Amino acid sequence: MKKLTTKLLLLATSVSILNAHEGPWTAGRPDGHAPITVMGDHMHAMGEWMLSYRFMTMDMEGLLDGSSGTSAASAVTNYGFKDMMMLPKEMTMDMHMLGAMYAISDKWTLMGMLNYLDNDMTMQNDMSMESNGLGDLKLSGLYDLASWDNGRRVHLNVGISAPTGAIDERKADGTTILPYGMQLGSGTWDFLPALTFLGQTDNYSWGAQVGGALRMGDNDRDYSLGNRFDAALWGGRKLSDSFSLSAKFDYFSQGEVDGEDKYVTAKPMMTKNMSSGYRADHQGRDLSTFGLGLNYYCRNGIFKGHRLALEWETPMSEEVNGVQLETDSIWSLGWQYAW
Repeated sequence: MKKLTTKLLLLATSVSILNAHEGPWTAGRPDGHAPITVMGDHMHAMGEWMLSYRFMTMDMEGLLDGSSGTSAASAVTNYGFKDMMMLPKEMTMDMHMLGAMYAISDKWTLMGMLNYLDNDMTMQNDMSMESNGLGDLKLSGLYDLASWDNGRRVHLNVGISAPTGAIDERKADGTTILPYGMQLGSGTWDFLPALTFLGQTDNYSWGAQVGGALRMGDNDRDYSLGNRFDAALWGGRKLSDSFSLSAKFDYFSQGEVDGEDKYVTAKPMMTKNMSSGYRADHQGRDLSTFGLGLNYYCRNGIFKGHRLALEWETPMSEEVNGVQLETDSIWSLGWQYAW
């Protein structure tokens, strides 16, 4: 993880030097924002507002054991599950994200984001389970560390995640708790630090961000999700005053669940011995993805200041803890408006 972070920072610094140009970094161009899946990528001048909406859908299908594909029968043999028909087969996660940003000064921009999730998982026996509702509320402050007149800048992201998402979602029978991955929040207060680098030339932009989520204690169900590390590196090409293309490399690593849900502790034969979704040591993964995006920025008329963005992501490598579903593809669509 540390080696990857160092490489990303060195590459970002190298690109910055090569692409230096006259004039400060600006958001007022189609490549002035990062790809739509990067959060807290830019700041605003004092008094400016921005509203945003993002929709992301992620499909997962097939089983991984570590980094290798496996079958439900093999998972039963290797890990002793009692019923391979209760292992996951596929899952779709849809997420709606509402965000707002406001600059209280040229040095500080405040940001808030609330999610609504809709999860649908199908088991090997074709039975399905669902969960939907509000996720965790995220509040952050972005602080301008340095800005230069050659198209570069760097800022610090400091945030918290409040446990507003439910962690006691249950199956349709109302009794059995849903697996960890089907819950809507972490149940803990989480610290969200990040560092973001930006740069531009006349026709190109680039950026790098490293950050993560640190769980602060256990939730009221006696566990905490694994800490998470994120790193992203992206570049954009301005095609016109309104359109740009982007490419992004993204990496995240999340550890196993620490502790165990108290329902699982009370009824292990009904839960963790039946399915990997209830096993704390079968949560968390390392995932590297590559993404391509198309961005539109309206410069004139009634929709001046509005942005639309589309991004597609596909896994480059993936390694899971234990047996879990494999990520297939991720699509994201977003709207932003600043004034």
